[in-house]
Amino acid sequence: MMPRAAVLLIALGAPGLSSLVPADAAASVSIAATFDGLLHDSTTAAVVTAAESRAVWEDGRIYTYTHVHVSRAVAGELTTGGEAWVRTMGGVVGKVGQIVEGEAAFAPGDSSLLFLRPGPIGAYVVTDRGQGQYPVVVDDPKQVAHIVKSHSVGMLVAPRVVATAAAPRLAAEVLHGRPVDDVAQEIAAAWVSAHAR
Repeated sequence: MMPRAAVLLIALGAPGLSSLVPADAAASVSIAATFDGLLHDSTTAAVVTAAESRAVWEDGRIYTYTHVHVSRAVAGELTTGGEAWVRTMGGVVGKVGQIVEGEAAFAPGDSSLLFLRPGPIGAYVVTDRGQGQYPVVVDDPKQVAHIVKSHSVGMLVAPRVVATAAAPRLAAEVLHGRPVDDVAQEIAAAWVSAHAR
């Protein structure tokens, strides 16, 4: 039988020991993308609707290719009415699935504003992963469609700023909650100067 003092020490110390046991993280943490950074790092921006997806093994990882229809070209090389393939990390092949936190996610029939750049074998990748995807939603049929920030990005931390520099405009703050037309006009207006650098 343990002495009473030992039992008391174990009881008092147990909560402290739980902080030493590793636990699964619930979400990813990323540096927040800036609006200017998304424009600069992308070769095209468009509102697209996801169609079918195909997951494949590549170099020991699963990647998903989603076929999208361009419902509205905003800036860059894609055209309205065109099509493209978008490659994202993760997916399910057979009985094996891989989840990549913070990655863009697509469901058939859903529309998103995407910031894209060229990826492998003719596909595009979403610039800054999930931070380059903004779902298009219509809460009320009487209202216009608007942009919302993606829920797949996890926790975002503001980028470091030099004390003398102006704070950058975070992409999610610039785009979230605004009508699609307003967002498209702002992106198109800023696109030329972003790519002149």
